[in-house]
Amino acid sequence: MRRRDFLTSTSKGARRSTQFFIAYVFDRGDGGASRLGVTVTRKVGGAVQRNRIKRLAREWFRGRRREFGSCDLVLIAKRDFPPSLRLADLRRDLDPALLPDGKPAPLAS
Repeated sequence: MRRRDFLTSTSKGARRSTQFFIAYVFDRGDGGASRLGVTVTRKVGGAVQRNRIKRLAREWFRGRRREFGSCDLVLIAKRDFPPSLRLADLRRDLDPALLPDGKPAPLAS
């Protein structure tokens, strides 16, 4: 995503707040693939902590990408992000707020 995509998503997208993130979901409606943008400021922690948060968010999104259609999703990490957070914790935080019905679709076999 480019800067203008971030700005469009944050100004026109639906805002949702979770325990660890502020999320913006903007439906582009162009039929393209969904995209993820993650912002983690230095106030959250050092480079190792910030990169870990981004890796976890990208991994969560990989498993949920098809459920978003042609949306742009922007995640902004909150300052009080715990350093020991795991992917399962991230799923419990983001799934209810961002997925339809609050639960993921069953995995395809």
